[in-house]
Amino acid sequence: MIHDILPHKLFNEFKICDPKPTDYLIRYAGGKTLLKNNNAATSGTTGAAYNIPRVGELLSLEGKTLADFEGHYLFSIDDTGFFLDDSAVAKTSDATTHAGYEYVGNRTFRSMDPVERLGGVTAAHIAHWESQNKFCGVCGNVTIRGDKERSIVCPKCGNVVYPRISPVVIVAVHNGDKLLMAHNIDNPNPRLFLISGFVEVGESLEQAVHREVQEEAGVKVKNVRYFGSQPWPFSDSLIAGFTAELDGDDTIHMQEAELSEAMWVRREDIPEYETDVSISCCLIENFRWGFTLDSES
Repeated sequence: MIHDILPHKLFNEFKICDPKPTDYLIRYAGGKTLLKNNNAATSGTTGAAYNIPRVGELLSLEGKTLADFEGHYLFSIDDTGFFLDDSAVAKTSDATTHAGYEYVGNRTFRSMDPVERLGGVTAAHIAHWESQNKFCGVCGNVTIRGDKERSIVCPKCGNVVYPRISPVVIVAVHNGDKLLMAHNIDNPNPRLFLISGFVEVGESLEQAVHREVQEEAGVKVKNVRYFGSQPWPFSDSLIAGFTAELDGDDTIHMQEAELSEAMWVRREDIPEYETDVSISCCLIENFRWGFTLDSES
């Protein structure tokens, strides 16, 4: 999954430090991140060979040195830091680019190597949160970054805001040798995946599983069991994965406002899914390989 980067390690403790030329530099504008496109012939195409630029790389292009750096530390993977450029603008249309560089959406990170994939999308998660909290939600005053923890602070009224992490559940519903699979209308990937959704206020993760399956597919489940979890910075989320069994009638009543497809798929008809990014694929592969509910943890 996206956070499985061994032998590399993420160090996300809060600290204040200066960058090295070899550290990564995140420039974020209009919901997009500036990346180096290594294949000019496919410029603008998601899936091209992209890399996150380094601090020294961009400073050199602009005739600057480390003494001119405007930014702050986010986290490190191994001994390489990720820094956010404080001079970035709010809108992509106002942002300056260089030949061979372009602002792209977060899905581009999915095609990058594991370290830059996790580091890039996690940095974009923080950048998005910071960009949405330039002003205090209580009194409207201009905010500042906290100097003791990762937070946004209002110097006028003292309001403190922490990074937004929204809980999500995803569930592999078993019906004998069939798996409940679906396609969300907002997902550009045409493949079938699993039922998922955000946890609502006042409910547990398990209650959210029951509700989401009932709402989106119109069926009931039982024997809900925890499978695992993963960060999902693409939607500012933490995803908890579960397995469950069909409880009763297997007739699907699809929620057309959320899904374009929902169906029971036999184990032998499920194609192979890559498990290096998402817990959804891990749950599907777990079923495809024939693991039973009793053998799952």
